[in-house]
Amino acid sequence: MKNQITIDDMVLLLEEMAPPSMAEAWDNVGLMLGRGSHPVRRLLLALDMTAETVAQAINFKADMLITHHPAIFKTLPRITDADWQQELLLQLAEHGIAVYSAHTNLDCVSNGVNDSLVKRLHLQDDDVLEAASGLGRIGVIEPCSLEDFAAFVKNALQVDYVVVGDAGRQVHKVAVCGGAGSDLIDEALRQNADTLVTSDVKYHEAQRAVFSGLNIIDAGHQPTEWPVLEDLADRLSLHFAEKNWNIILKVASETLLLKHI
Repeated sequence: MKNQITIDDMVLLLEEMAPPSMAEAWDNVGLMLGRGSHPVRRLLLALDMTAETVAQAINFKADMLITHHPAIFKTLPRITDADWQQELLLQLAEHGIAVYSAHTNLDCVSNGVNDSLVKRLHLQDDDVLEAASGLGRIGVIEPCSLEDFAAFVKNALQVDYVVVGDAGRQVHKVAVCGGAGSDLIDEALRQNADTLVTSDVKYHEAQRAVFSGLNIIDAGHQPTEWPVLEDLADRLSLHFAEKNWNIILKVASETLLLKHI
């Protein structure tokens, strides 16, 4: 067994699982904060770097926080406590907690965000929706009504509500995209999907989809991405066991940011 597992070791493993080369050109992925030589004994997985997840990382005595959404997205001209995001980075640095983010590369890669969503929604015979980017997935379910499928999605993703655009079609061939996937409406239509499950769909995008014959289920940004955290935790645990790495891993609890009240 290797005596000391470092941040650099973890970065190599994460980049094998979700290569940075698969990220969109506009994205920022990889090690955001930390010393590569720092040892890793405890990891926390989260969708976002928020006050909530940073507090959990500190209380857990984590050595590394792994997020899906980039902890640093745009270039920071300074790091001070005058900005909420920079304040969180300062807190993490003060506690010696590194931050690594895997975003669109985790969306596109096999066994990433979209494959986790496929599993939760029980799609069969699934394939990549947009071959050029690797984004989205498309598969089939036993034919059912949109109302029944929407209820199933709510239960599978453990949400209180979904927003539905009804194109008057039975559900059978389903496209999915975790997170914001309205850019895939045209591709879903081109591949004869009758339904798209995604999030962050604007009114006129939904109007175009529905009037073009595509049911829309907007299940929320966080709920459509949360499933990957559990799957990623399982995969990392298997790797740790294979490598005989003694690392404690935990998935953060995160409050739903946007909800109906």
